[in-house]
Amino acid sequence: MFRFLLVFCLLGVTLPVFSLDSAPGPADFSNPSDSSNPADFDGGARGDSAMAARYAQWAKDAVDQGRWSEAIAGLERASDFAGVSSDISYLLALARSHENKGRRLVLEALNRSIAVNRWTLYDSDAARLMKAENLICMRAYPEALAELSPLSKSPQEAVLTLRAFEFFKPDEFLRFMADTLDRFPRETGPVRVFFDYLRNKNAGGLKAAKEDPALLELILRRLPVLLPKDPELAWMAAPFMRDSDEAKRLVEAYRAVHTPVPASLPAALRLGVIDEKTAMEELFAPPVDKTGPVLDVALLTELWNLLRTEEARAVFRRNLSAYTGVFIEDADKDGIPEVSVEYSGGLLTQYNYDADQDGCPELTVFFEAGVPTRASALIPPDVSAGQRADIQWERYPAILNVELAGVRYIPRPIDFHYSPITFEDFCGSGLLFPRREPLSPPLTRRLLVFSVHLIERPSREFKGGIEIVELARGIPVLAREYAGGLKVSETEFLRGRPQLQRLDLNLDGRMDTVRRFKRNYKPVELENLWDYDRDIDTVSTWDGEYGE
Repeated sequence: MFRFLLVFCLLGVTLPVFSLDSAPGPADFSNPSDSSNPADFDGGARGDSAMAARYAQWAKDAVDQGRWSEAIAGLERASDFAGVSSDISYLLALARSHENKGRRLVLEALNRSIAVNRWTLYDSDAARLMKAENLICMRAYPEALAELSPLSKSPQEAVLTLRAFEFFKPDEFLRFMADTLDRFPRETGPVRVFFDYLRNKNAGGLKAAKEDPALLELILRRLPVLLPKDPELAWMAAPFMRDSDEAKRLVEAYRAVHTPVPASLPAALRLGVIDEKTAMEELFAPPVDKTGPVLDVALLTELWNLLRTEEARAVFRRNLSAYTGVFIEDADKDGIPEVSVEYSGGLLTQYNYDADQDGCPELTVFFEAGVPTRASALIPPDVSAGQRADIQWERYPAILNVELAGVRYIPRPIDFHYSPITFEDFCGSGLLFPRREPLSPPLTRRLLVFSVHLIERPSREFKGGIEIVELARGIPVLAREYAGGLKVSETEFLRGRPQLQRLDLNLDGRMDTVRRFKRNYKPVELENLWDYDRDIDTVSTWDGEYGE
C-alpha cells in the first residue's frame, strides 16, 4: 500500500476524522473476561452474542491502546460474529481506515454493521456518519446525503452535509450554512467549512455570492468566542477581514501561543507578521511528530508567488532541490489529495495517482535514482475486470514487460512506449514534479496484445513449465512450451488458429507426438486468439527423432 498521507492539520481541511475517541455513543461495557487475546474466545459458539460482545470489547481495548494491526487481525477472524454484533464490523471499519486499507473496504464493513443493526458499544448514527464521510471523500455526494438525511441534527452531520452541498448542490450550500450557523452558533466546524469555501472561490477567481458578505460578517462577529475552541480560525479568517491591523493582531496572537501550521504561512507573510526568511525556515522545518514533511503543491506555489527577494527564492529552490518528504496535490480543492509524490534528497522515489479518491491509487510509479523503473496500474474494468498490471520499463517510456493476471506481455526492445506521466521542473529548483500525461492512451489488455511480440504464461499441460506465444500484430504465429529446461511442445498457427502441435510427453528430448486441431473454430475476439482452445482432432506418435 502506498504511503498516501492526508495530514489534515497541515492543510486546514475541515472534514471530521472519526476515531474511537470522537465516535458518538460508546456505552459503558465491562469486559466479561480478563483474556487479552481473541484466540482465547474460540471455545464459544460462533454467532453467540455474548462471545461477540467479548470480541468487540477486546478489539476496542486493542484500538484504544494503539494496537491497530493486531485489532484488524482479530476482527477479521471474528467475521462469524459480525452477524450478531454491529460493533465488530464498525471497529473493523475504524481499524481499516486508520491503517489506510482503502475506503471501499471501510464502506464494506460499515454497510454490514448498519445492516446487522445490533449495537452495544456504539450506534448506527456513528456508522452512518463515518460512511457519509468516506462517500464524500469519494465524491459520492448523493449517496452521502442519503445516509445523512435520517440522522438527528448534530454538528458532525451539519459539517458533512455542508461538504456535500458545497461540491454537489452549491445553490443549497449557502442556505444550509445560514441555517447551521443559527442552529450551532458556537461550533467551529461549519465556520472552517465556510472559510475553505471562500478560499476555494478566491483561488478559482470566482465572484462572491450575494449571501457571502452577510455570512462572513456574522462569523467575524462571533470569532472572539470561537477562537478558544479552534485557534486556527485566526489565520483562516485573516484574508477576509477588512481591518488589516485586526487581522495582523489575530495572526500574531495565534503564532505566539501555537506552533503555526504551514497553511498559515501565506497569511502571516502577507500581513507582515513574518519576513521571507522566517517563512522559509518554518516551511522546511522538520515536523515535530517525526512523520516526515508533507507539503501541498498549491501552498508551495502560493508562497513562491509571495516571495519578492531573490535571496528568499534561492533559499526556496535550494531546499526543494534536496527535499526529503511528500508532496500532495488536491486538484479539485475538496480537501482530499488525488496525488502524492515521495522524494528522497530531491529525487523522486514514488508517485501515486488516486482519481476516485478511494485510497487505492489507479497508478503507482516507482523510481530509482529519480528515473521511473516500474509501475502498478489499474486496467480499465470494462476490459479486464479492474485488474492491476505490473509494468517494468526498460528505459522510460519504453516497456520491458507487463504482467497482468499471471500473464507476461513482452514487446520488442524499445518498441512499445507507455508514458503515463511527464515531469515539471518545480519553480526552477531542479526538483521534478510528475504530472499526468492526458494524451497518453490508457493501458488495456487489447493494447498490450496488439503491441507486444511475445506472451508468456504458465503451461496448461506441463507442471512447472511455461508457454511462450509469438505474435504478429496480435495474431498468434507460433507457441512453444518449456519444462525442466527442455522445449516440450511447439504449436503452429494459420491465420491465428492452432493447426498442429508437436510434443515431448515423456520428456526424453524427442517430440514424437503430433496433435492436429479441429477446424470448426468458435467465434473469438481478435485480442483473445492467443488464448486458444485445444480442441484436438487426431493424435499420432511415431518412432524416430523429429528434427528441428
